[in-house]
Amino acid sequence: MSELLKTPEKLRDRLMEAENILLFPHIGIDGDAVGSCCALIWALRKLGKKVYALYEDEMPGNLRFLTDDPEGVPCFTSDPDIISDTGLDVAMAVDCGELKRFPAYREKFLKAPVKLVLDHHISSMTEPVGDWNMIDPDAAAAGVLMYELIRLFEGAVPDSYVGECLFAAIVTDTGRFQYSNTNKACWDIMSDLSSWGSDFSRASNELYESKSEEQVRVTAYAINKMAVSGDGRWAVTTLSREELDSMGVRVGETDEIVSEMRSVRGVEISAFLREVDNNVIRVSYRSKYFADVSRLASLHGGGGHARAAGATLYMSLSEAEKVITDDLREYFSN
Repeated sequence: MSELLKTPEKLRDRLMEAENILLFPHIGIDGDAVGSCCALIWALRKLGKKVYALYEDEMPGNLRFLTDDPEGVPCFTSDPDIISDTGLDVAMAVDCGELKRFPAYREKFLKAPVKLVLDHHISSMTEPVGDWNMIDPDAAAAGVLMYELIRLFEGAVPDSYVGECLFAAIVTDTGRFQYSNTNKACWDIMSDLSSWGSDFSRASNELYESKSEEQVRVTAYAINKMAVSGDGRWAVTTLSREELDSMGVRVGETDEIVSEMRSVRGVEISAFLREVDNNVIRVSYRSKYFADVSRLASLHGGGGHARAAGATLYMSLSEAEKVITDDLREYFSN
């Protein structure tokens, strides 16, 4: 059985029936996934549930302020046995709905007797992996759907920490409310969260004004390497593993590079290629007005949204740069 839901009541019911719950956010984790997971974790812990999110990569520095709940208990773990297979009641994919988006833990997810999905990526609707799936591509962020879900938990809200987590989820996936996915629902939610005692100023400072020196320097370095082509319509830059290591850059400290490239006047699509391992290249795409970069990402098994998407290429950095550049040239020739 796999059911697509239009409202979150059935997700709420399955979570309320459970005692031991694991959340499965996507690799290359971002503010929407972290904020949505942490909000749900604390809301459920307040109701007496045992809940953790599984994550296989390093947590981006600007999101770490969210990842311990108000009692100081970590929300994220890399240990899938923190809840045994036999003890697990519910597995829930958050901000993703495809098994390839959490490859290290896919088997753990599949072993759960109840599988849920909460997501806003249209690619997740092709073959929903949950028993119950709330997937709404019109939602600006998973945090929007998470807000709707948590509002159904009696005794869990209003809560200042939950509000800050949801703020982080939505503000990051809407590009500080500047992207075209920003809609009335976002503002309505912000209005409600502001009454919960959440400190949006503190959260904003942690998200955007607490960069390491290495992050500022690597952004400047990558922008300096940027190649603008196609009569100024696209921009591409790359960072090798050696370059990243030599500058002491940590996970998440390159996230703003692709958006900075897009800010160049005339550039419609920006692409940033980061070497994460030998012959493993992560590509991040952004577009400004009209280009659907999810189409470009899908050429390499990736996905995302029209204005923000990503993919992983299994080849050398120089080969990947040529492939992406050829894709861009072909895209703009049509």
